[in-house]
Amino acid sequence: FVQYYVARVKGGNEWVGGGPVFVKNPLPPGFEPTGVGANGPGHFRNPLYPERVKKMMDAIHEAGGYGTVQMVLQGGKPLSPSQEPSGYADFKIPHAMDRDEIAWMIKEYGESAAIAIAQGVDVIELHANHDDLLQWFLSPKTNKRNDEYGGDEEGRRKFLKDVVDSIRAHQPRNVTLGLRLCIDELLDGGYDVNYCRYLLEKFTADGTVDYFSLDVGNNWGVPSYIQLGAHPEGHWADLCGEAKKGTHLPVIYVGRVTSPEKAAEIIEKGQADIVGMVRANIADSNFVNKVRRDLAHTIRPCVGLNDCIHRSTVEGLGFGCAGNPLSGRESEGGLKPLEKKKRVLVIGAGPAGMELAGLAAERGHEVTLWEKAPELGGQITLSSKVRMNRNYAKWVRFQEWRLADAGVKIELNKEATVDEVLKFGADAVCVATGAKVRKPGIPGEDLPHVLTVAQVLNGERKPGKRVLVLAEDDRPSPLTVAEHIAGHGHEVTVMFPTIAPSQLVGSYSIGSMMAMVDEAGVKVKTMFRAVEIGKGWVKVAHSYSNRTKKLKKVDTVVLATGSYSETTLYDALKGKHPELHILGDAYAPRRWTFATQQALALAQTL
Repeated sequence: FVQYYVARVKGGNEWVGGGPVFVKNPLPPGFEPTGVGANGPGHFRNPLYPERVKKMMDAIHEAGGYGTVQMVLQGGKPLSPSQEPSGYADFKIPHAMDRDEIAWMIKEYGESAAIAIAQGVDVIELHANHDDLLQWFLSPKTNKRNDEYGGDEEGRRKFLKDVVDSIRAHQPRNVTLGLRLCIDELLDGGYDVNYCRYLLEKFTADGTVDYFSLDVGNNWGVPSYIQLGAHPEGHWADLCGEAKKGTHLPVIYVGRVTSPEKAAEIIEKGQADIVGMVRANIADSNFVNKVRRDLAHTIRPCVGLNDCIHRSTVEGLGFGCAGNPLSGRESEGGLKPLEKKKRVLVIGAGPAGMELAGLAAERGHEVTLWEKAPELGGQITLSSKVRMNRNYAKWVRFQEWRLADAGVKIELNKEATVDEVLKFGADAVCVATGAKVRKPGIPGEDLPHVLTVAQVLNGERKPGKRVLVLAEDDRPSPLTVAEHIAGHGHEVTVMFPTIAPSQLVGSYSIGSMMAMVDEAGVKVKTMFRAVEIGKGWVKVAHSYSNRTKKLKKVDTVVLATGSYSETTLYDALKGKHPELHILGDAYAPRRWTFATQQALALAQTL
């Protein structure tokens, strides 16, 4: 990720983060920590760390920027001030630290920071939020101690204060030191904005820190600190403004700000001095430069899909951005130089087809894009009609501009046939024809009151009063569709055959998504599958016991049951064209990021 950060500095960001760096987690022999952030040895004590962090800082400095190390140790992995779980969705009982363990940990923070500072780090930031151990000491929800490290507001602050003092005592040279704090835990028994303001007042009076970085949220998503695109921009900025009254030091607001207009508004209102915009810069490394040059309309937008974090935490895949497949691949050198210009025909203008057409044209190929619909976007355009997904339309609008700017010839309402494709005479034909509706294969699925998601979203058919959404899709679609239908006045139940809903939606999104589903009045039923549909009823079976029962008073059934690849054209072209490719859902239905990553890989080989 060295080149990732260098690209952001060159893109106009003078101050960049360095990602979370874990402090050593002192564990007894044989204890196996689990979960995200349960890093036993930590990074600072790794013998390779000094060399690698110096390499990163040297590169950031050479590019003209300043670099940060954020010190992290998740609470409850297993360390905690008390034997209390942190929230409503995680009941692992942690280990309550004794005074000796607290003293060791305070010293470890100081020595670890000194290691980083010695390698040229400009800023040390303490991660005292997002379920970090430091936050667990601050919170009355997780800190039930009655010694000097608990009991009252100042007692709960003491551990973080001692860590700050330890870093200052160990630092080999003076550096900028900041605190990342949660503004309001929004939990019964947690702390609110008044305590956050108290913390700012006290640490400012101590004279030991230089700035505060504030946001709201936790790892398990009530609310998520990596907020969905469905959240309003700058959702918690007003709370940040309240907390900011406690200090004269710089305050950074972080939390779903992706537009320059919203960032400017937050600063103009005095709610923050600086606005952190991580995902906006993931989606477009030149975000800042484009704003400075009055080119905001050319920015690749972040739509808040959150695959940037979910790919690694849910599926163990590498970093990836749905909207920008080049993000995170900066060390690969960008698009490859063109060896031979080709005439390229891309069929299908969904996310895979649009991205491929743009990348191929940007490499220098002559590209034509055919789309049978009257508009670009494919499944993204359809999905953008759902209330939670309205941001998706921003990416389609960006692609419209980008494809025109790259010189791609676009033909809408163009149904591709084998004869027309061969007659076109392309050097390379790329089939991105997407997917078609998958039905569950049960009696009654073709009855008049059984609708597809597309029929509902396109307004072709209107659901009745009482709606059952059948979910056979691990992606967000069943939940977002159910919430959308309920938001239009219908009584909705969404039914999953799995133990939990939408299992490929990661912890950073599922909590917020389920909150929106609940607020819309949707009932969620799990571990049942439909086995027969009748007029006004659906017969269901328990996924594990096979016990059956009838759900009555069902006016409409909506099939959110995934899709099959549309390969008719590709199959017919096989053996008839010397360079034929298939990508996106036409190859295998997957999420948006899979489509754009495949588009990049193919574009590099054309």
